Amino acid sequence: MKEASGELSMTLVTIIAVGVIVTIFAVFWPRIQNAINNRWNKFENEAGHAMIVTNLNK
Repeated sequence: MKEASGELSMTLVTIIAVGVIVTIFAVFWPRIQNAINNRWNKFENEAGHAMIVTNLNK
């Protein structure tokens, strides 16, 4: 019985830890996405790749 309660405790700790990590990621995701989009747009504007992609779609 003692081993079973230990396994249950570890399972709960793992579930809580995963929940905390997912929550932190969800909170910071908009900032991460904005940073990625800003860098991508800056790259496209500097390299001129936006024109190439637009021309290929026509």
